[in-house]
Amino acid sequence: MPRPSNKDERRKQIVEGLLEVMSKKGYENASIQAIGKACGLTPGLIHYHFKSKQEILVALIKTLSSIAWDRYEELLEKATSPKEKLEAFIDAALSLGPNSNEKAVSAWVIIGAEAIRQAEVQELYQEIINRNKLELIARLSEYATDTKAMLTAQNIENIAMMSIASIEGAYQLATTAKEISPKGYAADTVKRFIFSLLHNS
Repeated sequence: MPRPSNKDERRKQIVEGLLEVMSKKGYENASIQAIGKACGLTPGLIHYHFKSKQEILVALIKTLSSIAWDRYEELLEKATSPKEKLEAFIDAALSLGPNSNEKAVSAWVIIGAEAIRQAEVQELYQEIINRNKLELIARLSEYATDTKAMLTAQNIENIAMMSIASIEGAYQLATTAKEISPKGYAADTVKRFIFSLLHNS
């Protein structure tokens, strides 16, 4: 495997700088100067690698999405049944552990808010949510077939979207109401919710 180029390393460094600042101060307050301070690079060097703060944000969205998907695929490889594959999706999104990243969760909540204001961010956000929806539909369909659950395609799509809404909501609460949210509640609760719907729809 070839070593990443210096350009790739610098871009990664800058994206991590935005993540650091944005998770604490939000996107609007993440100035190029603040990003530079966080990643140890001058504003001039940042502008050499990225034309604008918006471009860094787009790179961050793609990075966070890729990390989350890699985590899912890692868990999926260990799954041996439709139930375990479905659980792998939820665990990748919500379980605590060595690969969990509170800063990434905070940044993702802010990205969701920016999707309301910025068309380019909204397009990327919707692409990621749609990819997750389609994957979850596939996992739910596989489980429904395996357990002979009598569900229509619309039932399954509805469960998939409600599950994603629950995941996104858990991120929101982890960022804005961490002190009052029970530790580690989300993954187990969402799984119980999904399996209850699958067997009672």
